[in-house]
Amino acid sequence: MKKLISVLLTLVLVAGLFAGCSTTGATEAEKKVETKKKAADVVVIGGGSAGLSAAIEAAEAGVKVVLIDKMPMLGGSTVLSGGIVYSTGSQIQKDNGIEDSVDALVDYWMERSENNADESYLRFVAERSGETVDWLVNLGVQFGAPHATGTSPILRAVSATEHGAGIINPLKAYAESKNVEIMLQTTAKSLIKNDQNVITGVMAEDKEGNPIEFTAKSVILATGGFDHNSELVKTYATVAEGQKSFAGVGNTGDGLNMAKESGAAIVSSGGVIGFRAVEGEPAYTTEVCMLMWMPYLYVNTDGNRFVNEAIDYPLFYEELIKQKEGVSYLIFDQNTYQPALDKAVEKGSAFVADTIEDLAKQAGINPEGLAKTIENYNQMIATGSDTEFGKDLTGHPQINAPKYYAVKVVPAILGTLTGVKTDLDGKVLDAQGNPIAGLYAAGEVANGDFFYKVYPASGTSIQMCVTFGRVAGKNAAEFSKQ
Repeated sequence: MKKLISVLLTLVLVAGLFAGCSTTGATEAEKKVETKKKAADVVVIGGGSAGLSAAIEAAEAGVKVVLIDKMPMLGGSTVLSGGIVYSTGSQIQKDNGIEDSVDALVDYWMERSENNADESYLRFVAERSGETVDWLVNLGVQFGAPHATGTSPILRAVSATEHGAGIINPLKAYAESKNVEIMLQTTAKSLIKNDQNVITGVMAEDKEGNPIEFTAKSVILATGGFDHNSELVKTYATVAEGQKSFAGVGNTGDGLNMAKESGAAIVSSGGVIGFRAVEGEPAYTTEVCMLMWMPYLYVNTDGNRFVNEAIDYPLFYEELIKQKEGVSYLIFDQNTYQPALDKAVEKGSAFVADTIEDLAKQAGINPEGLAKTIENYNQMIATGSDTEFGKDLTGHPQINAPKYYAVKVVPAILGTLTGVKTDLDGKVLDAQGNPIAGLYAAGEVANGDFFYKVYPASGTSIQMCVTFGRVAGKNAAEFSKQ
């Protein structure tokens, strides 16, 4: 009996010990999931050019602003870009004596959208585009002289002297000077609605996954596109399935999904900002990838030329994706040799041979087709007239000096042309065209009305981001004061 009692006591003590451990574990778990709470008048989600512009304007309107971004640094896709802004009527354009007009810019954008963009949206931005450039200059952005981009010869584009960082860094510094609180590695998960369907905040997580509840009187979505979300690409940009994106890695469609869950309408043409890449290159700024800009002979796997190689890059993309498996090859010889070609061969993204036939066999190009194309191309160079695609052949040498190289070039993208429906005040609209109270959007997450299938000109996206970022920031601040 004594032995039985001893065993029972031991079991009770062990049970108590485990019970104590269980209680302690629950307490620790509860501590881990404790939700932090933070209040602001305006919460901006996303720290690219649209989000920073929105935050600045909201702060200058006299309200408390918090900007959150899931990445460890600000900038989104803008910081990775060439820092080009497209406009008409800026002081820079005036100082350079450039004749242009809002109507001319609107006509150009409409032409490039095949008259499918919302003209009121385009005009709204065009009318403010010069002011946007002047505003950036006043904030410390330094631009070079105007130059042409797209297919228009008018000198409308200006490039920041430090590329994308030359825009983001001054915006960040100015935002901080206006007491915008910036919280990095903070991921927005969902929007908060009250019983009247008014957006009143954001649920987010810090880098450890701990929840943060932001209460706000208005929220601005500036989360970029969805290039790195394969499901959204499959749904809204089928043309780009499987293609590499050079957009910011944070472009996973967070804002688009949150807006949809809150009832927002989506505007999509299925278009993308078409680009290209040397196969296997991690960034388009690498020495090897920069080879793709050489305006020499491009052929497909049949060995046939398929495009004016000097055409605007979004238009080049449209022709490239029509080729078998979206594959093309840029041909070099010793007349056009670049040192980066040898690096490309080492990486397996280019091929080299002493003869055109061997080059074709290595690369998987039809040898007869390539030989005939090069013969015809050399004849056009000799006569100085591109009778196939109208390229200016001035200064182009013939392809006749071994060794020969073929660089494999495939489609890539820089962004998506799908977004939540907004009005000209930056308010997000539902399927019935009614504003979702307290919710605003700007930038790539809201660009569906601005574009169609083909991107019109470098600098257009940043222009749209900054202009509508400012508009959304002002109006969100005013809403928060009500």
